[in-house]
Amino acid sequence: MIIRRKGGGENVNDTIGDWRRRIDKLDGQIIKLLDSRTQCAVEIGKVKAATGAPVYDPKREAEVVERLTALARVIPKKSLEAVYREIFSAARAVEKPLSVAFLGPLGTFSHEAAIALFGTSNEFKPLGGFSPIVKAVEGEECDFGVLPIESSVEGPVNANLDLLKDSALTIFGEKTIAAHQNLLSKAKSINAIKRLHSHMQPLGQCRGYIQRMLPGVEIYETDSTAAGAAKAARDKNAAAIGSLAAARIYNLNVLDKNIEDGAAGKTRFVVISRSAPKRTGKDKTSIAVSIKNRPGELFRLLALFNKAKINLTQIASRPLKAGAWGYLFFIDLDGHREDAAVEKTLKQVAGMSDFLKILGSYPKGNG
Repeated sequence: MIIRRKGGGENVNDTIGDWRRRIDKLDGQIIKLLDSRTQCAVEIGKVKAATGAPVYDPKREAEVVERLTALARVIPKKSLEAVYREIFSAARAVEKPLSVAFLGPLGTFSHEAAIALFGTSNEFKPLGGFSPIVKAVEGEECDFGVLPIESSVEGPVNANLDLLKDSALTIFGEKTIAAHQNLLSKAKSINAIKRLHSHMQPLGQCRGYIQRMLPGVEIYETDSTAAGAAKAARDKNAAAIGSLAAARIYNLNVLDKNIEDGAAGKTRFVVISRSAPKRTGKDKTSIAVSIKNRPGELFRLLALFNKAKINLTQIASRPLKAGAWGYLFFIDLDGHREDAAVEKTLKQVAGMSDFLKILGSYPKGNG
């Protein structure tokens, strides 16, 4: 509504005020509806607790977002996903927050991936290595763990593939995030920056930006981007290069976003759990398989998937620890282990292989 002055002129302040009053009224309605929605989620949580059903249900959450995306007319899907990730997270936290282990310290890209997967209303536990993450979930100290599994720059994270092969845990979900670098500081202007703290890797990724925008600034290398953010938080004339999660944790201003010189590298993270997620119809299965070391054996293995028209999205190999020139293959394929074609093919794979382990069937991640 536009309120006009006598004589035909517009009062801009009254126009803005009218829209703001309308927004305030809508906000009040939204809060009442969110309270009602959360109460319904709490009641569902009670049923899950009584039946032993998992608290975190990515299939259901994905279905909700898809349905609401079809209804939305203005808000973009990416924004809607972010809003509802927090709504889901807050609803779970009313009864019992999930505990999620990740590679620390706080403010790392692993932390950012954990937030992107679960929302902020959880108990996040930063740990000092990948093996402690697996042990924390196996020992029921944490509900879930988050592990980097593949980098667009460096390829598979072999240490974590080995951990998954040897663990009884299953992959529960996945998320790919771009490792965008950001300039973080207590200062409100880039002109106030005299010192820059960060890990050597992002310093290299942002070398051109630093030369253009921060000439003459003193540069200090740190053990991690999170450590750099912590130093910047104690110095009003310092800045750090790091994640948006670090900005939130250390209460830093984001002076500039996406400051890497080239395209940001992407990392695929997986969620590990003691239980398996439900089949969604849009799933991926990861397996580890070793085959006999003889001519044509790999071709025969891949031919099984080709015959069943099963798409393979990744193949990585690792030398076997025992035996000369033997290899373990890690394969990602489209479909769920309970799909008829996948189930049949995996039985055939088991029949020709020396070792086969299904690392998990889980919903395909976005991003």
